[in-house]
Parts: sequence; structure tokens; C-alpha cells
Amino acid sequence: MKTKRAWIVAFATIFAGISLALVQNKVAPCMTTLMGAFNIDMATAGWLSSLFSLVGIVMAIPASIVLNKLGPKKGGIVALACAILGSLIGVFTDSVPVLMASRIVEGVGVGLMSVIGPSLIAMWFPEAKRGLPMSIWAAYQMGAQAVMFFLGAVLTTSFGWQGVWWFGLVACVVAFVLYVLCVKSPRPEDSYADVESEDVSIVEGMKSPSAWVLSLATMLFCIGCFGFVNWIATCWAQTFSWDEGQANMWVGYFSIFGVIAAVVIGALLNHVKNRKLFGVAALVAYGVASLVGMFMDNPSFLIGFVIVYGFVDAGFPCVLWTMAAQTVKKPELAGVALGVVSIGFNVGILLGPPIIGAVVEAAGWHAGAIAICGACVLGAVALLFTKLYSADDVPVQEVPEAEPTAA
Repeated sequence: MKTKRAWIVAFATIFAGISLALVQNKVAPCMTTLMGAFNIDMATAGWLSSLFSLVGIVMAIPASIVLNKLGPKKGGIVALACAILGSLIGVFTDSVPVLMASRIVEGVGVGLMSVIGPSLIAMWFPEAKRGLPMSIWAAYQMGAQAVMFFLGAVLTTSFGWQGVWWFGLVACVVAFVLYVLCVKSPRPEDSYADVESEDVSIVEGMKSPSAWVLSLATMLFCIGCFGFVNWIATCWAQTFSWDEGQANMWVGYFSIFGVIAAVVIGALLNHVKNRKLFGVAALVAYGVASLVGMFMDNPSFLIGFVIVYGFVDAGFPCVLWTMAAQTVKKPELAGVALGVVSIGFNVGILLGPPIIGAVVEAAGWHAGAIAICGACVLGAVALLFTKLYSADDVPVQEVPEAEPTAA
């Protein structure tokens, strides 16, 4: 019965994450229409997306405080309410500053849920069983991107840019209802990460070196990953003499196979003893895949590449969210650890596209691929120095179970 309840909570939480990610990713599919409707340039339009990363960085630690003080249910309700309010403001405005402000409100919701979601899963699932639910959680961004890539153009053609806004709004309303009805915290004695405990010290959690090391590895991965995804369509369009729409279609397939891969990897992670080394291998594999993708000069290899890419793209995020709660010595500090990791996640998203774009502009696509691979390899090295702790303050994977000290 407890396992059934845990999965009900997990799926309601994951759907909330997907709905918020739909709101986050709604700009790209209607970018051209937005630019025309508001008479804005590309730089201004780009901020409609980049604002989320900035808000995510600012909100990472405050989200941990909200999680501890309000609890995951009330905190999640606030997150969804922010997305609903921001979407309503945005859909009815014809002012660029108001639209920007609405995106900040939505970003607060996404920032809160990025910490609350995995914390809820950590509360309901023991470390050995977190692989699958955390991996499904890791796929929520990919799932939302796939939906927006394939529905965004249709919605924009039929209803204008507001159609995409309404789509995200409706998803958030449905998620809000499900969240209110289905989500609750386990009893303290049954919680595997009691992030609501009065003993939670935000400062103590932030002092965990391991959480910051994992955050560094995450930032390096996101610099590479988001640099690759942001520019690969342009790379293929130039290399294969395609139009932008054809190249974007192939990038859209990344997300579909990524979601499938996340479920497969999640089931596998429940049986992997050394998840850290699995993550190291996944980071190196992503670096190699980026080289193949940007060095590719024959589109006939794309079908195989897209399938393989889905697995290497999902690999590290699945490991990341599964391990993040174990980078602190006390389970109740899991929310703070997730906040710290979220900082690295959002910094990488913010820096990746401009850094890789600058490298490509200066030295070409092959240099960009090497830079992406280099970032991932550095991330793998950082991950090797990440210490993991079990729920009873015993480090996992590093020493025998009888040892009381960290690896």
C-alpha cells in the first residue's frame, strides 16, 4: 500500500513538473510570431527564455527554505499557482515589460518545483528504489520539449502565440488539481528524507562539499548539453544544406528517444551498485556523442545517431537526480542539496549556448564539438570526487557497510 501511494505521489509530482516545463519551453515554438506581435529583436526575445535560468539560480536556495517551512504540498501548490498566474498575465498582455514580468512569475514556479519535485520522491522512495522514479522525473524537461516541438507550431498557426500560452495554462490547472488531490508527505517515521524536519539547517546543507562538487559536474554537463542542443540544428542545416525546419524536426526526435531512454535507464539504476561510475561513463559518452553529431557529414547516419543520443542525453540526468539527495550526510538536508545542484543546473543552461556559440563563431563547428566534449569530460572528473552518503550517514559504494566514516 505504501509503494502504491508512493507512485501516486510520484506521478502527480512528475505531471506537475511536466506542466511547468511546458510553460518554460513555450517561447521557442512561437518565437518568430512573438517577435512580430511585440515588434522585438532576437536578443529581447531570447530573454523570454533566458529569464528562467536566472530565476532558477536565484530561487534554488530559497526553494529549499520554502520546502522546509511550507512542506512539499503547500510549496508545490505555490509553484503551480505562480505558473498559472504568470500565464494568465502573459496571455492577456500586449506589453513587452509585462510579458517579461509574467515570465519571471512563471520562473519562480519552475524554480520551486525543480527542488520540491525530487525532494518529494526522495521522501517516498528509499535510496535503492529511487532510480526509476528519479529517472522519470529527469525526463520531464525532455517530455515537455518534445510536446512543444511537435504541437507548438500547430497551436501557433491556429491560435497565434496565445495558443501556446493557453496550452501551458490548461496543463498547469490540471496539474494543480491532481497535486492537491494526490500529493502528501509521508509520516515522519516513514520518510526516507524528512525535509520538513525542524532540525533542517540550510547553512549546514550548503556547507556540504559533495553537493557543490555535484553541482559543478552538473554545470559542466549543462554547458555542453545545452550548447549542443541549441546549435546542432544550425550545424546540420549548414552542413547538409537543409532548411531550419527540417533540422529542427530531427532535434525534436532527441526528446522522444530521451524519454524512452530515461525509463530504461531508471529501471537499470535500481540494480546498479556504483551509480557514480555509471554517471562518469554517461558524461564521457555524451562528450563522444557530441563529437559524432557535429563532425557528421552524412545525414544517412542520423536515424541511428538520434536513437543513441537519446540514451546518452538521459544518462547523466538520471544519475544526477538519483544521487543528489545522497550528497549530504543527513537525509533531512536533501532539499538543500537539491537546491545547490539546481544552481549548477541553471548556470550551465545559461552559459552553454553563448559559450559554445562563441567558440563556433571563432573556430567552427568542430571546435565547438571539442569544447562540448571537453566540458563533459571535466564534469566526469568532478563527479569522481563526489562523495555519497547513505541514509544512516554511511557512505555508499566506497567502503564496506560496517564502516561508519565517509569515503
